Amino acid sequence: MAMVVGRRVLGAYVTALSAGTTMERKGTAALTLDEESVADAHQWDEAGKKAFGGEKGGEIRRGVVDGVLSGSATSGWCDEQTTVLRHLQSHLLQLEEDWLGAAKALMQIPLEGSSRLISDEEKLAVYMKIVRLLLECGEWGQAQTYFSRASLLIHVTNDKETNLSYKLSQARLFDFSARFNEAAQRYHEVSFDGAIAEEDRLQMLKAAVTTSILAPSGPQRSRILASLNRDDRVYTSLPPSLYTMLRKMLLEYIVRTEEVKEFEAGLEEHQRAKVEGGGTVLERAVREHNVGACGKVYDNISFDALGHILNLDADAAEHTARRMVEQGRLRAWIDQPLHLLYFESRSAHDTDADAQGTAGGLGIEREVKDVEPVTWTERWDDRIRATSMKVEAISEAIKQKGLIPVAAAQ
Repeated sequence: MAMVVGRRVLGAYVTALSAGTTMERKGTAALTLDEESVADAHQWDEAGKKAFGGEKGGEIRRGVVDGVLSGSATSGWCDEQTTVLRHLQSHLLQLEEDWLGAAKALMQIPLEGSSRLISDEEKLAVYMKIVRLLLECGEWGQAQTYFSRASLLIHVTNDKETNLSYKLSQARLFDFSARFNEAAQRYHEVSFDGAIAEEDRLQMLKAAVTTSILAPSGPQRSRILASLNRDDRVYTSLPPSLYTMLRKMLLEYIVRTEEVKEFEAGLEEHQRAKVEGGGTVLERAVREHNVGACGKVYDNISFDALGHILNLDADAAEHTARRMVEQGRLRAWIDQPLHLLYFESRSAHDTDADAQGTAGGLGIEREVKDVEPVTWTERWDDRIRATSMKVEAISEAIKQKGLIPVAAAQ
C-alpha cells in the first residue's frame, strides 16, 4: 500500500516538474497514470507552470530534478517515474548544451532487468538518442558501444526518422574512426534523402566529398570519387576548393601544397589527427595520391625526386611507396640498388594505340601482369626472360613479312 501511494505522489511530482517544458513525452519518457491521477494531472500541471515559470524557474527545476534523482529511496519501486525524470534531466541538460551530461542521464535509465516491460523499439530510441548526444561532444568511443546495441534492434522499426538517424550516426562513426571510404559512401547516400532539409543535405554532401578525399588511395576510393563526380550538386553548391580537390584526386593529377592548405582550412578537429609515420590524415592521403599520380607521368622515378614531390626525404618516400605496393594499392615495383620506383602499367595519357597495346605495330600485345611478392632478383630474371621472348617473336614477325633479305638475315 505504501508503494502504491508513493508511486502516485511521485507521479504527481513528475507531472509538475515536467509542466511547461518542451520535452517530448512518448515511449519511456511518458508517464502512465490511473484514472484518479489523470483527473488530478491538470491541477499538477498548472501548479508546475506556476512554480517554475519565473526568471529562475529553469534553474530551480533543474535543482529539484537532480535532488530527487540523487536519492537512493526511489530505486526499484518506481522505475517508471524515475525514467521520466531521467528523460527530463537529459532534456534540461541539452538546453544548456551539456551533451555529455545529457547522454549520461539517459544511460541511467534501466532498460534491461526492469520491473517495466519495455519494447525493443523504445530501447532502440533511447540508444539512438544516447549515440547522437555522444557524437555531438566527440565521445565516439562510447557512442560506438551504444550504436552496437542499437544495431541489434534496428530491424524492429519501420520508423523513417529512426532509420535515417541510424544511417547518419553510422556515417559519423565511420568518420570519427578514420574509415573514410565507408563514411563517404554513407554521407552521400543520406544526402539524397528528401526528409532532410536542403541545407542539411548539402552538409552531408560536403562531408561525403571531404571524407572521400581523406580516404586511402586505391580502387575503392576511386569508385566513390567517380560517384561524387557524377553528382551535379558538387559543382553547383559546394566551395571551389572541394570540387577542385575532388577532380584532381579523380583524374590523378598531382596536388600542390597551396591547394592542400586551402582544403585543410575546412576540416574538423578529428580529421586533423596525426597518423603513424608523421603528418596528418590529409597529408598522408595527398602523399599517397601523388605517388599514384606520378605513375601517370613517369615510367620510373628516383626516390629523391619522389620525395621532392611529396615534401619528404628519400627514405620516407620509399616507405610510403613500399606500403602502397604491399597493400595492393599501387601497381609498381622497387629497384632497391638503383633507388628507383618502376610503375607497372603505362598511364592513360598514351593515346596512340600502337604505343599502348602493341610493340612496333607488329600486333604483339603487351602483357600487363599483377605485382607478385617475389624478390628483386627473381623479378629481374623474369623480366629478362619475357623481354628475350618478345625480341625473338618480333624478329620472327619481321622475317615472315619479308622486311629483311634472306641473305642479310643469315
